[in-house]
Amino acid sequence: MTFHALYAITSTCKSQIMTKYLCALALFISFTTRAQTFSGTGGSIPDAAPGVYFTLPVSGLSAITLDHTFGLVQVCININHTYDGDLEAKLIAPDGTVISLFTNIGGGGTNFTATCFDSVSTSLPVSSGAPPFTGTFLPEGCLGNLNNGQNGNGTWRLLIQDDASADTGSVIDWQLTFGSGAPTPLVLSTDIPLVILNTNGQTIPDGSRIFANMKVIDNGVGFLNHSTDPGNVYDGNIDISIRGASSASYPQKSYVLTTYGADTATDTNVVIFGMPSEHDWILLSGYNDKSFIRNTLMFKLANSMGHYATRTRHCEVMLNGEYVGVYIFVEKIKRDANRVNISKLKTTDISGDQLTGGYIFEHNFPSPGWTTQHAPDSCNTRFYEFKYAYPSFDSIQPQQDSYIQHFVDTLENRLFGMAPFDSVWGYRPKINSSSFVDYLLCNEMSWNNDGFKKSMFFHKNKDSNDPALHAGPIWDFDWSLKRMPWTPTDYSGWMYTADPCTGDVLFLPWWNIMMNDTLFQNEARCHWEYFRQHAFHTDSINRYIDSMALLLNQAQARHFARWAILGINTGTPEAPPFSLSYQEEIDTLKSTIGKRLLWMDANLPGHCWDPYDPNPTPTLGIAKNTRATLLSCAPNPAGNKFTISYSGGNATSVKIYSQIGQLIYAQQVSGTLLDLPVDCAKWSTGIYLVCVQCASGEPAVVKVLIE
Repeated sequence: MTFHALYAITSTCKSQIMTKYLCALALFISFTTRAQTFSGTGGSIPDAAPGVYFTLPVSGLSAITLDHTFGLVQVCININHTYDGDLEAKLIAPDGTVISLFTNIGGGGTNFTATCFDSVSTSLPVSSGAPPFTGTFLPEGCLGNLNNGQNGNGTWRLLIQDDASADTGSVIDWQLTFGSGAPTPLVLSTDIPLVILNTNGQTIPDGSRIFANMKVIDNGVGFLNHSTDPGNVYDGNIDISIRGASSASYPQKSYVLTTYGADTATDTNVVIFGMPSEHDWILLSGYNDKSFIRNTLMFKLANSMGHYATRTRHCEVMLNGEYVGVYIFVEKIKRDANRVNISKLKTTDISGDQLTGGYIFEHNFPSPGWTTQHAPDSCNTRFYEFKYAYPSFDSIQPQQDSYIQHFVDTLENRLFGMAPFDSVWGYRPKINSSSFVDYLLCNEMSWNNDGFKKSMFFHKNKDSNDPALHAGPIWDFDWSLKRMPWTPTDYSGWMYTADPCTGDVLFLPWWNIMMNDTLFQNEARCHWEYFRQHAFHTDSINRYIDSMALLLNQAQARHFARWAILGINTGTPEAPPFSLSYQEEIDTLKSTIGKRLLWMDANLPGHCWDPYDPNPTPTLGIAKNTRATLLSCAPNPAGNKFTISYSGGNATSVKIYSQIGQLIYAQQVSGTLLDLPVDCAKWSTGIYLVCVQCASGEPAVVKVLIE
């Protein structure tokens, strides 16, 4: 592999590229300007508190403008602290540019003693060092971003934050050195989409939002995306905040963001990566999933089972000029015709059929919502808790609040009652059993411990549309499909049978009761046997994993250069051995899935007496139109080829998109009748959208499943 193909970066931080640290240098042989060093004082670091700033006035620089000929070349610090892993350090230039020096490294080690950051004389990332980090290292961020043409004379600030309690320390002193042959700002080139975030000097808060700017670049398959390119997918205002509970503590954060118009007064719906127009989105970090595939795989499988799951697109992200790794750009779960397609619930809907839907609620950490009437016998001081996703806690009306609580209470009374399996008075009339079965299969197949205690979504439409409660959409699989210390080495056991009291959130035992119902068992077995021949077929899953690994091959190298976590237990407490390379992580993922599938084949209870076809075509949010009935694909599902037939007349083009919005196929056509063969032998398995555009009017759109 060529150097350009592996890193695809143009910049002048040469030493950092050579260590895969994404910050290239133009190394100048002669040094014509004498180095100048400025020293700053320190002070105490508050324990588990907001960051503290240490200032250093700089004046009299030999060259006022910081660039490659003369700029910042080294930062040195001395810190006494009893637990290095609690600390984050950032350097802020006079113009507000921020770079990260280090984030939560060193674990329980102590002190940073004569620790210097330099992009010229070293190729050793600071994350690969050990306390007290004596020596010279590459910083996490790009030192060259500070040599951006700004005036270096002014006040520089060192920001130190202690993220956890019980350990204390202080900054002793710190130094900045300016000289010749300085690094310059990062310019990133990537073969997957690029998202660039700029907070204009603000720190992204946890729990509240700030306004910022976002540029999204996607030049298409076969073309590189450069950080200097215009935002051809999106370029505008957003608000942004850190998301997640445990994931908010990871060095690589996940974010919630909303797109806005020019005046930032009103959120604005936009199409991003071909996903239906909306304004609420999420950037999921890849820190806790070293394959970057667990969430996208499970969303794809649920979608193939006929349920809505969030659309996804892998991308790389730069934040305030710094590279922060591989992310997944996803739809936020919310009520929408193209997402959770249930009725809108207005504040005036307080009686009759209008009151009965739609609702989305979640079982998770305690949050504004409600506590049910039931508690597990083994831990009767804790009750099951749900929170509102739609309507929000702030907007739900008292009658609506009372209705959905009563509905869940009724379901639980039946589940925990004397006759839970009664055909009239049991639980089954209250639920959509297919959704509950498939929710179970997705979370069990993925060995997802969290799937039965938190990030559990449910939704209900108006009774006139559908009176049953649906499980899903599924969410949050970065803790799944891993070898954890408490799980059996033979990939056996059921997640749904967990003791409700053993988790940080109570396990919801609904499925434990349902799986004692012979009818529910048989339905689960029928679903499993059908999907094992289709979406859950081992070969199909492995083909998808391999295709995503190939897509991410270049990006993963940059990610693990930025976050040196291969071979390290991060995020989820995994059991050794840890993967030492990306390919090893992919191989382990496929092996884990394969063994888990075989165990479920042998151990899932129930019998499937009749042939079963749940119609796996998912709802992808394609609006109905009058031309759609004139368009068809056969065979569907398809194998190596299929034929597009259209009788609507005046067809001008055929385009086929993947479920993540990539244009896969395009063909100009003409005529009143269309009979077009398509070779799909090399396509990945999954759902594709076939669009026939006519001389006038909306295109005809159908879905085809490639197996």
